[in-house]
Amino acid sequence: MYLYMKLYNIISKVMLVYATIFLFCNPLYAETGTLKKIIFEEKPGFTSIFEDVSSKNYSLSDFSGKLTLVNLWATWCKPCKEEMPSLDRLQGKFDKDKFEVIAINLDRGPKTKAKSFFIDNNIENIALYFDSKNSIPREIKALGLPATILIDQNGMQIAKYLGPADWEDQYFIDLFSKYIF
Repeated sequence: MYLYMKLYNIISKVMLVYATIFLFCNPLYAETGTLKKIIFEEKPGFTSIFEDVSSKNYSLSDFSGKLTLVNLWATWCKPCKEEMPSLDRLQGKFDKDKFEVIAINLDRGPKTKAKSFFIDNNIENIALYFDSKNSIPREIKALGLPATILIDQNGMQIAKYLGPADWEDQYFIDLFSKYIF
C-alpha cells in the first residue's frame, strides 16, 4: 500500500508540473510583446491548399495581383473572434481588387461553427476559407492563433503578425496602403 501511495504522490507532482508548464508556457496563451508584433521577412508565400465554403480549392496564386492579408483563426480562439470585426471593417476601407483580407478557419470538423460566427457577427466584407488539416499554420510555423501574414501581389510573404490586433489602427492602414499599387 505504501508503494502505491508513493507512486500516486510522484505522479501527482509530475502532473502538476506538466499542467503549470502547459498553462504558462503555451504560446497560444502568450501575452508578451515579443510574440505580439509584426515581423517583416520577405520569403515565398505558403503553398498549402485551402477551400471555400462550397469546398472549392484555392491557393495563394488565386489572389495574385493584389495585396492579401491572410488571417488564420478558429472559433475556439477568443482573441481570433474578437479581432474578426476589425478585419471586416479594414476590408471595407480598401478596394477588393487591390487588397483582400482572407480569413482561413482552422476548426476541424463541420464548417457550420465558422459560418454561423460570420453570420451572427455580420462579417460581410471578407470571404471565409477553411484549412481543416491545419497545413498552413504548420507550413508558416505559426506559434499560436490568431496568426496573420501579409502576401504581396507576386505571392511573396512580406510580414507576419502573431496575436490579435486592432486592424483599423492607422499604422496598419498606412502599411497596407504603402504596398498597394
